[in-house]
Amino acid sequence: MLDQRAAMLFLAMIVGVLLAAAVAWSVAGAYRRRMLALMRSAAAPQAAPPLSTDILAVPLRRQSPRLDLAANRRAALRFLLLLSGLSLLVGVSQSWLALLFVYDSGGDFSLNRLLVLGAVYAWPMVMAWGLLLRWSWVRVVAGIALYMMAMSVLVMLTSNAEQALVGVAAWLGSVVAIPILVTLAISASGRIRAVAPYLLPFFLLLSAASLAALEALAIGVESWPAWLTSVVGVLGAWGTLVSVVLAPWLLLSWPVYALGRWLARAYREKRFSDLGYLFAAYWFVVLAASALPALQAVGPVGLTQLLPWLWLPLAWWVLPRWLAPSPRASGRPPTLLVLRVFQRDAQVGRLFDRVVERWRLSGNTLLIAGTDLISRTLDPDDLFTFLNGQLADRFIATEAEIPARLAGLDLRPDPDSRYRVNECYCFDSTWQPALRALVQVSDVVLMDLRGFKSDNHGCRFELRALAAASHLRRVLLLHDAETDRQAAEADFAAAPADRFIWLQVGRLDRRKTGEVLALLFADA
Repeated sequence: MLDQRAAMLFLAMIVGVLLAAAVAWSVAGAYRRRMLALMRSAAAPQAAPPLSTDILAVPLRRQSPRLDLAANRRAALRFLLLLSGLSLLVGVSQSWLALLFVYDSGGDFSLNRLLVLGAVYAWPMVMAWGLLLRWSWVRVVAGIALYMMAMSVLVMLTSNAEQALVGVAAWLGSVVAIPILVTLAISASGRIRAVAPYLLPFFLLLSAASLAALEALAIGVESWPAWLTSVVGVLGAWGTLVSVVLAPWLLLSWPVYALGRWLARAYREKRFSDLGYLFAAYWFVVLAASALPALQAVGPVGLTQLLPWLWLPLAWWVLPRWLAPSPRASGRPPTLLVLRVFQRDAQVGRLFDRVVERWRLSGNTLLIAGTDLISRTLDPDDLFTFLNGQLADRFIATEAEIPARLAGLDLRPDPDSRYRVNECYCFDSTWQPALRALVQVSDVVLMDLRGFKSDNHGCRFELRALAAASHLRRVLLLHDAETDRQAAEADFAAAPADRFIWLQVGRLDRRKTGEVLALLFADA
């Protein structure tokens, strides 16, 4: 059983997680509705008359892009090794601190025990693999189960004392149970996984403040000040209780708002990446779950279990030079334009997870913003722009704004060397000229035409724009049994025969993913 202090901290964490998940669900729905309303606007606010398409002319970059599938594979492997190595570093550090301050080692502070316990504590590397490879949560949980089975064998083989398999399994289960439940609460649902992790720090802070206020009220219950007695007389017991819970929220409203603005600004300034943030958030949850029972066992010194987390911001500060592409690599990072048939969310989401996430290790990605990829592309800057009521400012109101928006594209790699996805927010009245401009700054196009019909007029406009762009290296068209290929081919009939490549993709399994990537990275 947890003592009162540890129990309060545990309750604060659970309440903060549940609040973050609940608010994220509401915010994600409101964000989607606002996006749809803006995109469907018949005319942009204060729209000016359409300008000549001459303003859309974008000087093409003369340097050839790097298209190297082997380099992309090396980058993926290097990234997996990095996440695994960081997890082992944090796990071994946590193991050392636990043996030093928490566990009664009885003098048995051996290297063998340190490394085995560190390997056990490094289990969040499986969640890190899931982040990078975009695994489903079912697969992540299965991977953690397999990892813990391997750890059970390792503990049994290396232990000096006789161990019962059931006891070892129970201990390992206790290590992972709470962190998995917490991370599932904020990330398992596709609707909230792009929002809840960014709201989590704020609600952890607010829930801790509310519980601290309740504890202070409970401590002073036998000697209430006169003003509190008056408040109870006016509001009643329940009204006073609610006021005590919410009062810290009012006091912390400005610091929380300032923290949100800082988080968005730090993301814009590339102080961290989306994957780096989630990796750090998951590890904080894991270490906090370990610190709470340690706090009960040995007192405040148990909070040393949180210290290994500091390796993560240090690593993202030190490692960019190692992660950066080799200076011997010639050419610039390539730019991929992703187009798709809208309202096929699950299909497009899988394509994004399997193909675009791999592409981000090598180059930039452009797309027209839509609601189908919110759970994959929404970042802290987008979130807090929406919460500030400024989402409409992201939308291109007139053609005259397009050159400035193109100049503002974020084409530099993040600290983890991955490139960001640039979304172009458009009204119904501006998406076509914006699309033509995006084509001009792209090298390769991936267009998902699965389910395409002749009445998909937006896709047909895009095909004609791609046919007119002579600089494109290639346009890869994905199709299935529902695709009206005849209608599509009629729209790019005038283009060179080798520019458009068809690839049949029913279910995007591992083999098909490899084929898509091979065609995207194939040199001209």
